[in-house]
Amino acid sequence: MFRLGDLVGVIPGAILLGDLDAECENISIDSRMIKEGEVFFALKGERYDGHNFIEDIITKGARAVVLEKSFYQTNKSIHNLHEKKIISILLVDNTLSALQTWAHHIHSLYKPFTICITGSNGKTTTKEMIVHLLSSNYNVLKSRGNYNNEIGVPLTLLDLDVHHDVLVLEMAARKSGEIKELTGIVKPDIAIITNVCEAHIGLFKSRDNIASEKSEIISALKDKGTAILNRDDMYYEYFNNRMSDHNYLLSYGFHQEAQLRAENLRQEQDKGVHFDVVFEGKKYHIFLPLLGRFNAYNFLAAFAVGIKMHIPIEKMINQILDFGTPEMRMQYAYLKRGILLIQDCYNSNPTAAKEALKSVADIPGEHFKVAVLGDMLELGDQAIEYHLEIGKKAAELSFDMVIGFGEHAKWIIKGALGQGIDKEKAYSFDRTEKDKIVNMLKKELPENSVIFLKGSRVMQMEDIARELTKSNENGEKSYNV
Repeated sequence: MFRLGDLVGVIPGAILLGDLDAECENISIDSRMIKEGEVFFALKGERYDGHNFIEDIITKGARAVVLEKSFYQTNKSIHNLHEKKIISILLVDNTLSALQTWAHHIHSLYKPFTICITGSNGKTTTKEMIVHLLSSNYNVLKSRGNYNNEIGVPLTLLDLDVHHDVLVLEMAARKSGEIKELTGIVKPDIAIITNVCEAHIGLFKSRDNIASEKSEIISALKDKGTAILNRDDMYYEYFNNRMSDHNYLLSYGFHQEAQLRAENLRQEQDKGVHFDVVFEGKKYHIFLPLLGRFNAYNFLAAFAVGIKMHIPIEKMINQILDFGTPEMRMQYAYLKRGILLIQDCYNSNPTAAKEALKSVADIPGEHFKVAVLGDMLELGDQAIEYHLEIGKKAAELSFDMVIGFGEHAKWIIKGALGQGIDKEKAYSFDRTEKDKIVNMLKKELPENSVIFLKGSRVMQMEDIARELTKSNENGEKSYNV
């Protein structure tokens, strides 16, 4: 709980039309979800403007509303709300900046040890692994869902309280300057860059620009903070050169010079991966209940955090055995007739798609394997080339059937056909034809097949998985791997 006067004291230039001592329960940015006694920040987005929902939040009992001065000056009807004492009004120059300033204040008030993660792939899984490994020793607050942008990060900070020892945040970058903006709100004690690949390359134009953006998280490290970097990433040396003499480095990967080095990786059926980790001259065997070499990287980053946070190594090795990935990230379910469904539908880019295809292809045994590959977005002028590549990769890895889905489906299939897949086993569907994909998969697959779904978030390929599992006559459980 806080007073409206607290907001006025923290946000530069804020003007309160109301009672300074009025007590508030919480902050909300969603007029649909606001509760009695809360303060509503009227944020402006590309497709909405919170200033348009003032009547709704008054009806629901909001204590106050934070508005931009420019809106207040040009909308005389709002003046009556203050004059009639219907609701308190806090006027600010920019509502988003005001929210970020208040979140920064909350963080500086509680001062949790802060771990920030960025990178093209693996942010969420790495975050969840870190929380999983630290939670037995620390009270941890983590980013909610995909709250990893200029709005999501401050909203997470508002959940901080005196009980939290550690804060774990994802930081995404969809525009130039975003990481700098986020680290201006909260600076990390530990900064992790998982990798740099083609994700959002259509927005940044080149990998070099993406790497430059990600490197801002290193520049923002607190004095004596630690950067945890992927030694196998092509930008490792670039990131290393951004390090300050006052910071520490812990590298991980399969590279011979990685401080935390993995080796001897092998996949066990559909159960997970085994590998060894060498650290400070000692070798440790790891079983990770997740598919894919890429998940070994995610674990190594989390393992590095655990080491820096003084969690016993043997304890972490045991704890990771019961880890499950976040929803829609290499999540699998057994369907009727022994069919294995693996959905990795939360997001997609060329590197992630190729790595996931390989992990599914590596599942041993006589399985008929189907790759259902949806559009990968924000790839700019190179979109056609990248979709050709993943179709080619699926055929190269000997998938028995490839199904393209979406606007770029024809290029996926062209790539697969160019690599020699049977044209009778290559299909293309547009975004309105999910039902046709479901019917085909239900009718045409032999027993013990493996179905793999991969696509960008906007493709909503989980709808296909939902329809396939809906008719699961065996009532088998779903698992995260």
